[in-house]
Amino acid sequence: MCSLGGLFISSELKSWSDGRQYILLHITIRTERDLITIYKNMFEEFKQTINSLQDNYTDLMIEKLQQQDIFSSLSQKTRVDLIAEISQLETRVKDLTDEKDQLQRDFDSLNKKGPVCFFVSSDWSDSRQYCRDHGGDLVIINTEEKQVSLCECLLMNESNHTYSLWIGLSDTENKGIMKWVDNSPLKQGFWLKGEPSNYGGNEDCIELNYNREKTGWSPLNSWNDDVCSEKKKGICEK
Repeated sequence: MCSLGGLFISSELKSWSDGRQYILLHITIRTERDLITIYKNMFEEFKQTINSLQDNYTDLMIEKLQQQDIFSSLSQKTRVDLIAEISQLETRVKDLTDEKDQLQRDFDSLNKKGPVCFFVSSDWSDSRQYCRDHGGDLVIINTEEKQVSLCECLLMNESNHTYSLWIGLSDTENKGIMKWVDNSPLKQGFWLKGEPSNYGGNEDCIELNYNREKTGWSPLNSWNDDVCSEKKKGICEK
């Protein structure tokens, strides 16, 4: 489940391969919407189940108090069984509450996501301008969750498993000081081993390099610095 920002469509004519990628992208968006609906339904079912269990638990506790005298006369074994039942019910309510909270977090996360945009290859500056012309900017990846979700999305939208795309990070203004396109500083990076290397002294723009066959590659080790004039696809978000 994945997608980020707003959907942008290139105005250029597309080849068969590019057209196929466009269709796969829209299928992914539709899948995300279907998942959001499923999460909504699951969340409502969990709420109803928890409310029912909480009502049962309350009734049981009231009955326990009302029948205290009878309970006192029961055998030790019966009392232990009833205590165990109450304990299990309390544990079940707690577990369902935790599941409901996790579903809520997943649902909120899905609602914050939108479709990923891939567009014709261009250098970093032109890629950013393309995003801005369409009401967004190059993607900002400031959490581990967003980084992993983006890599999963790329896997579903790209036919091959090796590619690189511009993201909204660079040190073009101050060498060695990475900043996002909203001017916020880099707090956590997901670099390939040995990166950023600034090879040749002019690698100032950052790409997300997806290569599952590369030694040491993982979604959390996939960034690379490169020359800003290199032609790559980019990722936009609103």
